[in-house]
Amino acid sequence: MSNGDTGNQSIDDAIIDYLAKKSVADQTEKLALARISSKMEVSSEQAEMSISRLSAKNLIRKVYLQGKVGFELTPKGKAAIEVLAKAETARITRQLQEAIHQDRKAKLRLGTVNRMNSTADKWLNYLMPDSKLADKIEQEAAQFLAATKETENKRPLCHVDPQNYDQQFSRYRPEIETLTKQNINFTKAVNSYAKIKSHLQLISADIESINQTISKYEPMEEAKAQVSQLKTSLGKLKSIQAQLESFDMDRLARFEELKVRLEDNFRRLEVLKRSTHEFTPIKRESSGETAALYPDPEGPIKYSRKTSGSPLEEKCSRCGTTRLLTPVDIG
Repeated sequence: MSNGDTGNQSIDDAIIDYLAKKSVADQTEKLALARISSKMEVSSEQAEMSISRLSAKNLIRKVYLQGKVGFELTPKGKAAIEVLAKAETARITRQLQEAIHQDRKAKLRLGTVNRMNSTADKWLNYLMPDSKLADKIEQEAAQFLAATKETENKRPLCHVDPQNYDQQFSRYRPEIETLTKQNINFTKAVNSYAKIKSHLQLISADIESINQTISKYEPMEEAKAQVSQLKTSLGKLKSIQAQLESFDMDRLARFEELKVRLEDNFRRLEVLKRSTHEFTPIKRESSGETAALYPDPEGPIKYSRKTSGSPLEEKCSRCGTTRLLTPVDIG
């Protein structure tokens, strides 16, 4: 349809819509046309030509009312205006649905882009382990584990020297506590390297997700700024990925083994911190004398005046040492 045809159709539709609301009549046909052209903001010639076209289609007709002449819709014209109204309603509905659809797409795109940027931001704060310290940490951790094994072999046993066990254990336990703190520090240092392989897999997956997001939205003009932002984040993530890939994989595998050994060593140190005594309750006949109780290496020496009855005591099943079973006050 040419521009002229489009314009004529627009004028015809406007006149039909206007006459649907009320008929137009005046003293002469020329004045009636003038009123229509003024209302439609078109020339009298355009209005007259439109009236002719619509009359030829039997959509409007000339009428004479009380000495006046004018124009009104025919039944066919009224049906046509209903069609136009339905078409306009359908057009507005389509526009509204499209607007809603576009709004949902925009919100979904914004949510996806924000999620990708949030993922990238987490990696931008990633603390990269120092590759130059890897050798030193690996060697010192191995030496520490060996030293711990030597300390474990020196552990005092209550059944070997019951008389001096108390003093021996009081000197031994601080050594174990120091080793425990060192174990925690070595574990943190080793973990930063032991986790590199898994971090490399994670960042590679995130890079792939961002790449897919860029490919999806890059053709959209409205997403130009968001895509640019994602490309900037992608470049930074690829730089981090390259640094992680620069680590020797065989060395990282050794760090993973060191991590497991340090975890096992920590559990072993927790056992070594505990006394080797294995006390079980026993009963003992009382006397009126004051007796010294077995000094708990983890507490002060206590004395108890024995009274009548059969007080409970504890006895180590390994070395035979006894001590008073201290009651627990729940209240």
